[in-house]
Amino acid sequence: MPQTLLVDGGLSTQLESQGVDLTQHPQLWTAGLLLSDDGRKQLSTAHTHFIEAGSDIILTASYQVSPDVNQVCADFSVSLALAARDRIKGSSAKVYVSLGPWGATQADGSEYSGQYAEHVTRGFLKDWHTRRLELLLKNNWNNVDGLAFETIPSMLELRAIMEVLGNQAKPAWTTFSSPDGVHLCDGTPIVDAFALCDELTKADDYDRYFGLNCVHPDTINPFLDAILPLATVSRGSMAGITVYPNNGGTWDADERCWKDAAGGEAEGEGFSLLAREWRERVEAVGLSFMCGGCCSTDAKTIRKLKESLKNE
Repeated sequence: MPQTLLVDGGLSTQLESQGVDLTQHPQLWTAGLLLSDDGRKQLSTAHTHFIEAGSDIILTASYQVSPDVNQVCADFSVSLALAARDRIKGSSAKVYVSLGPWGATQADGSEYSGQYAEHVTRGFLKDWHTRRLELLLKNNWNNVDGLAFETIPSMLELRAIMEVLGNQAKPAWTTFSSPDGVHLCDGTPIVDAFALCDELTKADDYDRYFGLNCVHPDTINPFLDAILPLATVSRGSMAGITVYPNNGGTWDADERCWKDAAGGEAEGEGFSLLAREWRERVEAVGLSFMCGGCCSTDAKTIRKLKESLKNE
């Protein structure tokens, strides 16, 4: 039976709402907080806010962790999320490991362009993702519930990730950055990305989800227009669709901030009402629906989504 699951919001935005200055960690960004006791407390607080807001899935603070980060920090990125979940009585939230693209670790905004595909090879990316995943799961394989490959900008990186994911016996999603909902940032049609994911996961016994993240809300319906007919026909092993947009705007890599965002959910409904339509479209073809928020959204966003998507 199709189900609706609520993903958490933008970790960086929630931390900023707690008064954290992330510009102090230009390379690691949110993962930079793993380096200090105070930073880890702030991360724990952020995870707690998302769970209390109604998140069914929370993501670890590992989006910009590279294979070169020490094992202690890698373990903290996972254990903080697990501990936050376990502290809340009655919480059944699942913990997914956040796995950003290689470009996210370059701190130059290239996860929104995919231009680095001109400078790295598929083999390099496969090795990089393999080593990073081994680092994050070394002491937590049995504890985490799933994997979230996020903001993937290019077909080159997708091919590398699919080779890595094929060896992982965990539920997972692969979500993409996209300028329009129908192309990856490198120009690849989104339907080609879906076809590759669908074909390579047909033999899997674990739920695989496909979608977009950190995109303008206006791109979600064009994305569904393109993908849902294919998902209906192929079925494959795709369990559902995952979308967690931002509030609009563009990331300024030089100033390390979002420009021209529409504003937080506290100031209005944002995309929470649109999410009802997205869910109806996805569940109409028999697929499950995951929805949350990305950059420029926080725990208040998740509360709005929870209210909008609650079962009548």
